[in-house]
Amino acid sequence: MERIGILYKIEELVRDKTAEERYEERQKQSRPVLDALFEWLHTMEGSVDRSSLIGGAILYTLNQEKYLRRYLEDGHLSIDNNSTERALKNFSVGRRNWLFAKSIRGADASAVVYSITETALLNGLKSYMYLAYVLEELRQMGPFPKPEELDRLLPWSDSLPEEIKTKAK
Repeated sequence: MERIGILYKIEELVRDKTAEERYEERQKQSRPVLDALFEWLHTMEGSVDRSSLIGGAILYTLNQEKYLRRYLEDGHLSIDNNSTERALKNFSVGRRNWLFAKSIRGADASAVVYSITETALLNGLKSYMYLAYVLEELRQMGPFPKPEELDRLLPWSDSLPEEIKTKAK
């Protein structure tokens, strides 16, 4: 557990660095820790009861070694999938709420708004302010806006006003 804690501390230190810097730091700091962890797990493999909880945990971890090491190879990747799980949790709550929509069109509309909101959050935007901005811009564009006009409203657009952005993306 100590080695896993160290890996997460390293990730905390490199959180605000570029992908290239994260990659370099992971090679210097994380790779030796992860190598030591898996070396220890491999030595334990033959001496634990495979049917015990600890034996099952060790075997599971060893079976996932290739995937657990993957984040070392790309600075864009996260050490875990916690952010993805958090995003999916919100969707699950929404899905449960959509069961009570009065119509399929209402449920579809709720899902679209939810999708836009989550995408805005993932792109470092204040979701309410982003939606208000987009709706006002769409009203001003009229009934048939050009695709390039719509492109500047996308959550990842560089032309969005600063006041709808959060401090950190």
